[in-house]
Amino acid sequence: NEVQISKKHTHKITSMGKDYYEILGVPRDASQRQIRKAYLKLSKKYHPDMNPNGGEKFKEIAGAYEVLKDEQKRSIYDRYGEEGLSGGGGGGGGFPFGGGGGIDLFDILSGRGRRPQGPPKGKTVHHALKTTLDQLYVGAKRKIRVTRTRVCKDCRGKGSTKAGAMKSCNKCGGHGVVVMQREVAPGYYAQQRAYCPRCKGEGKVIEEKYKCKPCNGKMVVSEKKDLTIHIDKGMRHGQKITFEGESDEKPGVLPGDIVFILQQQKHETFERDGNNLVLLKKINLSQALTGLEFTLKHLDGRIIKIVSKKSDVIRPGQLKQVDNEGMPIYKDPFEKGHLYLKFEIDFPSKIPEALSDKLLKILPPKPKVVVLEDEESAELEEAVYEDQRERRKEAYDEDDEQGGGGGGG
Repeated sequence: NEVQISKKHTHKITSMGKDYYEILGVPRDASQRQIRKAYLKLSKKYHPDMNPNGGEKFKEIAGAYEVLKDEQKRSIYDRYGEEGLSGGGGGGGGFPFGGGGGIDLFDILSGRGRRPQGPPKGKTVHHALKTTLDQLYVGAKRKIRVTRTRVCKDCRGKGSTKAGAMKSCNKCGGHGVVVMQREVAPGYYAQQRAYCPRCKGEGKVIEEKYKCKPCNGKMVVSEKKDLTIHIDKGMRHGQKITFEGESDEKPGVLPGDIVFILQQQKHETFERDGNNLVLLKKINLSQALTGLEFTLKHLDGRIIKIVSKKSDVIRPGQLKQVDNEGMPIYKDPFEKGHLYLKFEIDFPSKIPEALSDKLLKILPPKPKVVVLEDEESAELEEAVYEDQRERRKEAYDEDDEQGGGGGGG
Protein backbone atom coordinates (compact mmCIF):
# COMPACT_ATOMS: atom_id res chain seq x y z
CA ASN A 1 0.00 0.00 0.00
CA GLU A 2 1.23 3.47 -0.83
CA VAL A 3 1.93 5.57 2.21
CA GLN A 4 1.57 9.29 1.69
CA ILE A 5 2.72 11.84 4.20
CA SER A 6 1.96 15.42 3.33
CA LYS A 7 3.26 18.45 5.14
CA LYS A 8 0.85 21.33 5.37
CA HIS A 9 2.29 24.76 4.69
CA THR A 10 0.51 27.57 6.50
CA HIS A 11 1.08 31.29 6.58
CA LYS A 12 1.49 32.64 10.10
CA ILE A 13 -0.35 35.84 10.87
CA THR A 14 0.95 37.13 14.17
CA SER A 15 0.14 40.37 15.86
CA MET A 16 3.46 41.23 17.49
CA GLY A 17 2.19 44.14 19.61
CA LYS A 18 5.05 45.97 21.33
CA ASP A 19 8.57 45.40 20.02
CA TYR A 20 10.52 44.63 23.19
CA TYR A 21 13.83 44.58 21.34
CA GLU A 22 13.18 48.08 19.97
CA ILE A 23 12.16 49.32 23.43
CA LEU A 24 15.51 48.21 24.88
CA GLY A 25 17.38 49.17 21.71
CA VAL A 26 18.99 45.76 21.17
CA PRO A 27 19.08 43.43 18.13
CA ARG A 28 16.84 40.33 18.07
CA ASP A 29 19.85 38.04 18.54
CA ALA A 30 21.18 40.00 21.52
CA SER A 31 22.80 38.06 24.34
CA GLN A 32 21.56 38.19 27.91
CA ARG A 33 24.50 40.38 28.80
CA GLN A 34 23.55 42.91 26.11
CA ILE A 35 19.92 42.91 27.23
CA ARG A 36 20.79 43.43 30.88
CA LYS A 37 23.26 46.22 30.04
CA ALA A 38 20.67 48.04 27.92
CA TYR A 39 18.04 47.65 30.65
CA LEU A 40 20.27 49.09 33.38
CA LYS A 41 21.20 52.05 31.21
CA LEU A 42 17.60 52.89 30.23
CA SER A 43 16.12 52.22 33.69
CA LYS A 44 18.49 54.74 35.25
CA LYS A 45 17.62 57.30 32.55
CA TYR A 46 13.83 56.97 32.89
CA HIS A 47 13.48 56.08 36.58
CA PRO A 48 10.82 58.35 38.15
CA ASP A 49 13.33 59.50 40.78
CA MET A 50 15.66 60.71 38.03
CA ASN A 51 13.07 61.68 35.44
CA PRO A 52 9.65 62.82 36.73
CA ASN A 53 8.14 62.47 33.24
CA GLY A 54 9.56 59.02 32.56
CA GLY A 55 7.10 56.91 34.55
CA GLU A 56 5.31 55.30 31.58
CA LYS A 57 8.54 54.76 29.68
CA PHE A 58 10.11 53.16 32.73
CA LYS A 59 7.19 50.70 33.00
CA GLU A 60 7.57 49.85 29.31
CA ILE A 61 11.31 49.20 29.74
CA ALA A 62 10.74 47.02 32.81
CA GLY A 63 8.05 45.02 30.98
CA ALA A 64 10.32 44.39 28.02
CA TYR A 65 13.18 43.27 30.24
CA GLU A 66 10.88 40.98 32.25
CA VAL A 67 10.16 39.03 29.07
CA LEU A 68 13.55 39.05 27.34
CA LYS A 69 15.53 38.02 30.42
CA ASP A 70 13.48 34.77 30.67
CA GLU A 71 14.52 32.29 27.96
CA GLN A 72 11.15 30.54 27.84
CA LYS A 73 9.12 33.77 27.70
CA ARG A 74 11.53 35.14 25.10
CA SER A 75 11.13 32.03 22.94
CA ILE A 76 7.33 32.38 23.07
CA TYR A 77 7.53 36.11 22.31
CA ASP A 78 9.86 35.52 19.34
CA ARG A 79 7.30 33.16 17.82
CA TYR A 80 3.94 34.61 18.83
CA GLY A 81 4.63 38.16 19.90
CA GLU A 82 3.05 39.96 22.84
CA GLU A 83 -0.31 38.19 22.38
CA GLY A 84 1.31 34.80 22.87
CA LEU A 85 2.44 35.74 26.40
CA SER A 86 -1.10 36.58 27.51
CA GLY A 87 -2.60 33.28 26.30
CA GLY A 88 -3.20 30.11 28.20
CA GLY A 89 -2.37 27.00 26.33
CA GLY A 90 -3.87 27.02 22.94
CA GLY A 91 -4.29 24.66 20.17
CA GLY A 92 -2.59 23.03 17.25
CA GLY A 93 1.03 23.13 16.20
CA GLY A 94 2.37 25.74 13.89
CA PHE A 95 -0.46 28.26 14.24
CA PRO A 96 -0.86 30.53 17.25
CA PHE A 97 -4.62 30.25 17.47
CA GLY A 98 -6.39 27.91 19.87
CA GLY A 99 -8.67 25.09 18.90
CA GLY A 100 -6.48 22.91 16.73
CA GLY A 101 -7.02 23.14 12.98
CA GLY A 102 -6.00 26.74 12.29
CA ILE A 103 -8.18 29.63 11.14
CA ASP A 104 -9.15 30.53 7.61
CA LEU A 105 -7.71 33.82 6.36
CA PHE A 106 -11.17 35.05 5.30
CA ASP A 107 -12.46 34.40 8.83
CA ILE A 108 -9.75 36.66 10.21
CA LEU A 109 -10.36 39.41 7.67
CA SER A 110 -14.11 39.32 8.29
CA GLY A 111 -13.62 39.51 12.05
CA ARG A 112 -14.90 36.00 12.76
CA GLY A 113 -11.52 34.57 13.77
CA ARG A 114 -10.81 33.88 17.41
CA ARG A 115 -8.20 35.86 19.32
CA PRO A 116 -4.77 34.31 19.76
CA GLN A 117 -4.55 32.06 22.80
CA GLY A 118 -0.82 31.61 23.11
CA PRO A 119 1.51 28.73 22.29
CA PRO A 120 0.40 25.10 22.25
CA LYS A 121 1.32 22.71 25.02
CA GLY A 122 3.52 19.64 24.52
CA LYS A 123 2.33 16.07 24.87
CA THR A 124 1.60 14.51 28.25
CA VAL A 125 3.85 11.55 29.09
CA HIS A 126 2.41 8.69 31.19
CA HIS A 127 4.43 6.33 33.39
CA ALA A 128 3.19 3.35 35.45
CA LEU A 129 4.37 3.46 39.07
CA LYS A 130 4.31 0.18 41.00
CA THR A 131 3.20 0.56 44.62
CA THR A 132 2.46 -1.80 47.49
CA LEU A 133 -0.69 -1.87 49.58
CA ASP A 134 1.49 -0.99 52.58
CA GLN A 135 2.59 2.25 50.85
CA LEU A 136 -1.00 3.16 50.03
CA TYR A 137 -1.90 2.57 53.70
CA VAL A 138 0.88 4.54 55.44
CA GLY A 139 1.87 6.88 52.59
CA ALA A 140 5.25 6.98 50.88
CA LYS A 141 7.75 9.19 49.11
CA ARG A 142 9.46 8.04 45.90
CA LYS A 143 12.20 9.67 43.84
CA ILE A 144 12.18 9.10 40.09
CA ARG A 145 14.80 10.42 37.66
CA VAL A 146 13.38 11.52 34.32
CA THR A 147 15.09 12.63 31.12
CA ARG A 148 13.39 15.35 29.12
CA THR A 149 14.27 17.98 26.52
CA ARG A 150 14.70 21.66 27.28
CA VAL A 151 15.19 24.61 24.96
CA CYS A 152 18.93 25.18 24.43
CA LYS A 153 20.00 28.24 26.44
CA ASP A 154 23.06 28.91 24.29
CA CYS A 155 21.10 29.47 21.06
CA ARG A 156 17.70 30.16 22.73
CA GLY A 157 16.09 27.40 20.70
CA LYS A 158 17.27 28.64 17.29
CA GLY A 159 19.81 25.87 16.68
CA SER A 160 22.35 28.23 15.13
CA THR A 161 24.94 30.77 16.23
CA LYS A 162 24.17 33.18 13.39
CA ALA A 163 20.97 34.82 12.21
CA GLY A 164 19.86 33.55 8.81
CA ALA A 165 21.94 30.38 9.02
CA MET A 166 18.87 28.22 8.41
CA LYS A 167 18.51 27.36 4.72
CA SER A 168 16.03 25.43 2.62
CA CYS A 169 16.83 21.71 2.53
CA ASN A 170 18.31 20.83 -0.87
CA LYS A 171 17.33 17.16 -0.57
CA CYS A 172 13.56 17.75 -0.41
CA GLY A 173 13.49 21.26 -1.89
CA GLY A 174 12.09 22.65 1.33
CA HIS A 175 8.96 20.47 1.26
CA GLY A 176 9.95 18.25 4.16
CA VAL A 177 9.04 15.09 2.24
CA VAL A 178 10.79 12.99 -0.38
CA VAL A 179 9.47 10.47 -2.89
CA MET A 180 11.14 7.08 -2.84
CA GLN A 181 10.70 4.06 -5.07
CA ARG A 182 10.66 0.52 -3.76
CA GLU A 183 10.27 -2.77 -5.57
CA VAL A 184 7.07 -4.53 -4.53
CA ALA A 185 7.42 -7.38 -7.04
CA PRO A 186 9.90 -8.25 -9.78
CA GLY A 187 9.68 -5.39 -12.28
CA TYR A 188 6.99 -3.53 -10.27
CA TYR A 189 7.77 -0.39 -8.28
CA ALA A 190 5.68 1.74 -5.95
CA GLN A 191 6.24 5.35 -5.01
CA GLN A 192 6.22 6.14 -1.32
CA ARG A 193 6.36 9.54 0.31
CA ALA A 194 8.23 9.88 3.57
CA TYR A 195 9.71 12.54 5.80
CA CYS A 196 13.00 13.83 4.47
CA PRO A 197 15.82 12.06 6.33
CA ARG A 198 18.07 15.10 6.16
CA CYS A 199 15.81 17.81 7.57
CA LYS A 200 13.52 15.40 9.53
CA GLY A 201 10.46 16.82 7.77
CA GLU A 202 11.17 20.43 8.69
CA GLY A 203 12.08 21.55 5.16
CA LYS A 204 15.01 23.60 6.48
CA VAL A 205 18.54 22.81 7.62
CA ILE A 206 21.29 24.73 9.37
CA GLU A 207 24.69 25.06 7.79
CA GLU A 208 27.12 22.79 9.64
CA LYS A 209 29.59 25.55 10.56
CA TYR A 210 26.83 27.62 12.17
CA LYS A 211 25.23 24.83 14.21
CA CYS A 212 25.00 25.48 17.93
CA LYS A 213 27.49 23.10 19.55
CA PRO A 214 25.62 22.31 22.82
CA CYS A 215 22.46 21.20 20.97
CA ASN A 216 24.09 20.31 17.61
CA GLY A 217 21.48 22.39 15.81
CA LYS A 218 18.56 20.48 17.36
CA MET A 219 17.38 23.56 19.31
CA VAL A 220 16.86 21.41 22.43
CA VAL A 221 19.15 19.57 24.84
CA SER A 222 18.51 16.54 27.08
CA GLU A 223 18.24 17.19 30.77
CA LYS A 224 17.88 14.87 33.76
CA LYS A 225 15.75 15.79 36.75
CA ASP A 226 14.79 14.02 39.98
CA LEU A 227 11.07 14.18 40.76
CA THR A 228 9.79 13.49 44.27
CA ILE A 229 6.48 11.64 44.18
CA HIS A 230 4.29 11.85 47.28
CA ILE A 231 1.95 8.86 47.62
CA ASP A 232 -0.71 10.01 50.07
CA LYS A 233 -2.53 7.72 52.48
CA GLY A 234 -5.61 6.14 50.95
CA MET A 235 -4.63 6.62 47.31
CA ARG A 236 -5.92 3.90 44.97
CA HIS A 237 -4.85 1.69 42.12
CA GLY A 238 -5.05 3.68 38.88
CA GLN A 239 -4.92 7.07 40.58
CA LYS A 240 -2.82 9.70 38.78
CA ILE A 241 -0.13 12.01 40.14
CA THR A 242 0.64 14.89 37.76
CA PHE A 243 3.79 17.00 37.45
CA GLU A 244 2.84 20.00 35.34
CA GLY A 245 5.35 21.31 32.83
CA GLU A 246 7.97 18.63 33.54
CA SER A 247 7.83 16.83 30.17
CA ASP A 248 9.61 17.75 26.92
CA GLU A 249 9.98 21.39 25.90
CA LYS A 250 10.44 22.73 22.37
CA PRO A 251 10.85 26.23 20.98
CA GLY A 252 7.47 27.96 20.94
CA VAL A 253 5.79 25.02 22.70
CA LEU A 254 5.05 24.95 26.42
CA PRO A 255 6.41 21.89 28.26
CA GLY A 256 3.94 19.02 28.59
CA ASP A 257 3.08 17.21 31.82
CA ILE A 258 4.38 13.97 33.30
CA VAL A 259 1.69 11.75 34.80
CA PHE A 260 2.44 8.77 37.06
CA ILE A 261 -0.32 6.14 37.32
CA LEU A 262 -0.31 4.06 40.50
CA GLN A 263 -0.22 0.31 39.94
CA GLN A 264 -0.95 -1.57 43.18
CA GLN A 265 0.76 -4.93 43.50
CA LYS A 266 -1.01 -7.97 44.95
CA HIS A 267 -0.65 -8.35 48.72
CA GLU A 268 -0.06 -11.74 50.29
CA THR A 269 -2.44 -11.17 53.22
CA PHE A 270 -4.97 -8.44 52.48
CA GLU A 271 -7.22 -7.62 49.55
CA ARG A 272 -8.52 -4.09 49.07
CA ASP A 273 -12.18 -3.35 48.37
CA GLY A 274 -12.61 0.42 48.10
CA ASN A 275 -11.89 1.85 51.54
CA ASN A 276 -12.17 -1.59 53.16
CA LEU A 277 -9.74 -4.45 53.60
CA VAL A 278 -10.64 -8.13 53.28
CA LEU A 279 -8.73 -10.97 54.92
CA LEU A 280 -9.34 -14.68 54.24
CA LYS A 281 -8.79 -16.46 57.58
CA LYS A 282 -8.53 -20.22 57.90
CA ILE A 283 -9.56 -21.66 61.30
CA ASN A 284 -10.17 -25.14 62.69
CA LEU A 285 -13.46 -26.61 63.90
CA SER A 286 -12.60 -26.00 67.55
CA GLN A 287 -12.17 -22.27 66.91
CA ALA A 288 -15.36 -22.14 64.90
CA LEU A 289 -17.44 -23.75 67.66
CA THR A 290 -15.86 -22.42 70.86
CA GLY A 291 -14.56 -18.98 69.93
CA LEU A 292 -11.28 -17.89 68.41
CA GLU A 293 -8.34 -15.72 69.36
CA PHE A 294 -5.41 -14.79 67.11
CA THR A 295 -3.01 -11.94 66.37
CA LEU A 296 -2.80 -10.05 63.09
CA LYS A 297 0.03 -7.88 61.77
CA HIS A 298 -1.51 -4.85 60.08
CA LEU A 299 -0.13 -2.90 57.08
CA ASP A 300 1.49 -0.29 59.33
CA GLY A 301 3.25 -2.93 61.45
CA ARG A 302 0.83 -2.88 64.40
CA ILE A 303 -0.05 -6.21 66.01
CA ILE A 304 -3.80 -6.49 66.62
CA LYS A 305 -5.41 -9.16 68.79
CA ILE A 306 -8.65 -10.46 67.24
CA VAL A 307 -11.12 -12.13 69.65
CA SER A 308 -14.61 -13.57 69.16
CA LYS A 309 -17.22 -14.42 71.78
CA LYS A 310 -17.16 -18.01 73.02
CA SER A 311 -20.87 -18.34 72.45
CA ASP A 312 -20.56 -17.32 68.78
CA VAL A 313 -20.40 -20.09 66.19
CA ILE A 314 -18.58 -19.19 62.98
CA ARG A 315 -19.96 -20.74 59.80
CA PRO A 316 -18.00 -21.50 56.62
CA GLY A 317 -17.80 -18.40 54.39
CA GLN A 318 -19.16 -16.13 57.11
CA LEU A 319 -18.02 -12.47 57.21
CA LYS A 320 -17.05 -10.66 60.41
CA GLN A 321 -15.82 -7.09 60.64
CA VAL A 322 -13.44 -5.00 62.73
CA ASP A 323 -14.50 -1.35 62.70
CA ASN A 324 -12.09 1.38 61.56
CA GLU A 325 -9.24 -0.95 60.65
CA GLY A 326 -9.62 -0.67 56.88
CA MET A 327 -7.87 1.74 54.49
CA PRO A 328 -7.44 5.42 55.40
CA ILE A 329 -9.84 7.69 53.51
CA TYR A 330 -7.94 9.69 50.87
CA LYS A 331 -7.46 13.32 52.00
CA ASP A 332 -9.17 12.42 55.29
CA PRO A 333 -6.68 9.88 56.70
CA PHE A 334 -8.01 9.96 60.26
CA GLU A 335 -11.15 8.25 58.98
CA LYS A 336 -10.88 4.62 57.91
CA GLY A 337 -12.95 1.88 56.36
CA HIS A 338 -13.52 -1.53 57.94
CA LEU A 339 -11.53 -4.74 58.06
CA TYR A 340 -13.60 -7.74 56.93
CA LEU A 341 -12.63 -11.30 57.81
CA LYS A 342 -13.97 -14.14 55.67
CA PHE A 343 -13.63 -17.50 57.38
CA GLU A 344 -12.71 -20.85 55.91
CA ILE A 345 -13.11 -23.76 58.33
CA ASP A 346 -10.75 -26.71 58.28
CA PHE A 347 -12.87 -29.74 59.21
CA PRO A 348 -11.17 -32.93 60.48
CA SER A 349 -11.10 -35.75 57.93
CA LYS A 350 -12.22 -38.39 60.49
CA ILE A 351 -13.42 -38.60 64.10
CA PRO A 352 -12.87 -41.68 66.33
CA GLU A 353 -16.11 -43.55 67.11
CA ALA A 354 -15.69 -43.03 70.86
CA LEU A 355 -15.41 -39.28 70.35
CA SER A 356 -18.35 -39.37 67.94
CA ASP A 357 -20.55 -40.88 70.64
CA LYS A 358 -19.52 -38.13 73.08
CA LEU A 359 -20.29 -35.44 70.50
CA LEU A 360 -23.77 -36.90 69.99
CA LYS A 361 -24.49 -36.21 73.67
CA ILE A 362 -23.29 -32.60 73.38
CA LEU A 363 -24.52 -31.53 69.97
CA PRO A 364 -28.16 -31.20 68.91
CA PRO A 365 -29.73 -34.63 68.16
CA LYS A 366 -29.71 -35.97 64.63
CA PRO A 367 -33.05 -36.49 62.88
CA LYS A 368 -34.23 -40.10 63.12
CA VAL A 369 -34.57 -42.08 59.90
CA VAL A 370 -36.80 -45.19 59.78
CA VAL A 371 -35.80 -47.77 57.15
CA LEU A 372 -38.60 -50.07 55.99
CA GLU A 373 -38.02 -53.72 55.12
CA ASP A 374 -38.42 -53.23 51.34
CA GLU A 375 -36.08 -50.16 51.22
CA GLU A 376 -32.42 -50.33 50.29
CA SER A 377 -29.52 -48.59 52.02
CA ALA A 378 -26.17 -47.45 50.62
CA GLU A 379 -22.97 -46.35 52.33
CA LEU A 380 -21.03 -43.26 51.29
CA GLU A 381 -17.47 -43.75 50.02
CA GLU A 382 -14.73 -41.35 48.95
CA ALA A 383 -15.54 -40.05 45.47
CA VAL A 384 -13.27 -40.74 42.55
CA TYR A 385 -14.74 -38.25 40.11
CA GLU A 386 -13.89 -38.45 36.45
CA ASP A 387 -14.84 -35.56 34.19
CA GLN A 388 -16.82 -37.24 31.40
CA ARG A 389 -16.15 -34.37 29.01
CA GLU A 390 -12.41 -34.83 29.39
CA ARG A 391 -12.80 -38.59 28.97
CA ARG A 392 -14.75 -38.12 25.70
CA LYS A 393 -12.07 -35.73 24.41
CA GLU A 394 -9.34 -38.29 25.19
CA ALA A 395 -11.35 -40.97 23.39
CA TYR A 396 -11.65 -38.75 20.29
CA ASP A 397 -7.92 -38.07 20.37
CA GLU A 398 -7.21 -41.83 20.55
CA ASP A 399 -9.51 -42.42 17.55
CA ASP A 400 -7.69 -39.72 15.55
CA GLU A 401 -4.32 -41.26 16.32
CA GLN A 402 -5.46 -44.73 15.29
CA GLY A 403 -7.42 -43.65 12.16
CA GLY A 404 -4.94 -40.97 10.92
CA GLY A 405 -1.82 -41.62 8.92
CA GLY A 406 -1.46 -41.34 5.23
CA GLY A 407 -2.65 -43.25 2.27
CA GLY A 408 -1.79 -46.80 1.42
CA GLY A 409 0.88 -47.83 -0.96
